[in-house]
This record gives sequence, C-alpha cells and structure tokens, in this order.
Amino acid sequence: MTSAVQVLGAGGHARVVVATLLDLGHYVTGVWDDDPQLHGTTCLGVTVRGAMADAPSDLDTVIAIGDNVARARIAGTRALPWLTAIHPRAYVHPSATLGAGTVVFAGAIIQPQAVLGAHVIVNTSATIDHDCRLGDFVHLGPGVHLCGNVTVEVGALLGVAAAARPGARVGAWAVVGAGAVVIEPVASRSTATGIPARAR
Repeated sequence: MTSAVQVLGAGGHARVVVATLLDLGHYVTGVWDDDPQLHGTTCLGVTVRGAMADAPSDLDTVIAIGDNVARARIAGTRALPWLTAIHPRAYVHPSATLGAGTVVFAGAIIQPQAVLGAHVIVNTSATIDHDCRLGDFVHLGPGVHLCGNVTVEVGALLGVAAAARPGARVGAWAVVGAGAVVIEPVASRSTATGIPARAR
C-alpha cells in the first residue's frame, strides 16, 4: 500500500532511500535536513524543505542517514510514524520480522525467521540468512553476507562486502571493516578488520 512519505536527511544515502520509495509508488512530499545550504535544493526531484524539526508529525517518515549514531539520535527525539520500506526488487521471506523505519534496498535477501530491529539499513545486495538477529540501528553495507543464526547487536556497522560465519556475533556499536570475515565474536564498540576479522 502506497502513501505520502517524507524523508529526514538529504545526503547520498537519502538519494537511495528516495529512489526506493519512488520505486514502491510512494509520493515523497519532501526531504528535511539541518544543513541550511541544502534548503531549497532537490533530492531526486524532491524539494529539501527545511530543518528536520520542522517536518510534519503526521506523515509516514524514513530517516535517510547512514550514520547509526545520528539515526538513533533523530529517532529518539521525534515521535513520528516510521515507515518500513522494502524495495520491490528485494526478497524478504514472510516469516522474517522487520522493525519500524527499517529500509531494505534493491537486490537484498532476508531469509526465514530473521528478526531485524528498528531503523536498520540493509543495503544494496546484502543478504541475511535464516534465524539472524539484528538490533536497532544496525547498518549492513552493500554486499554484506550474514550466514545463518548470526547476531548483530544494536548500532553495529558492517562495511561493504563484509561477511559473518554461521552463529557469529558482532557486539553493540562495533564496526566491521569492508571485506572482513567475522569468525570469532567482535567486541562491542571495537573495530575489526581483515580475514579473519580482528580488533585493531
């Protein structure tokens, strides 16, 4: 079902969010961003109307900011009807659960019994296999691959083409570098790179 939608954030990530919403047939009424230099410009033809605080409180909304900390801050300061958006060329099994405000981009695959929290980003062609658990504000970069039963805790970021073996765990607010492979647990608030991924 399509509706009128607004977007918070006007950077590069916002262009992918707006494109996804338009592909879904939504009417994007406006983009809101706190950078005054962007006010009056457009994002894929949609006008940047003003600061985020001025965004209407009665429209379905997506936070289009890739930074997990910023996304969590915005979600915590505005009580808006958050829209979950799944690109029409993504696959999400009916038994998977997606939280409010989560976005799933083109080519992504989410398999049975996966559970995703609120405001998660599943980027282009990322895959989440069966029984994975992702906390709120997780960000999977393009081409990330999670095998079955992986846990990614709140706020963690997995960079482009990172992977995790079955049963792996990534701690809260951790960063897994591009192309890294998670074999052993990644501690909360650490940065892990390489194959296998190790904290640096």
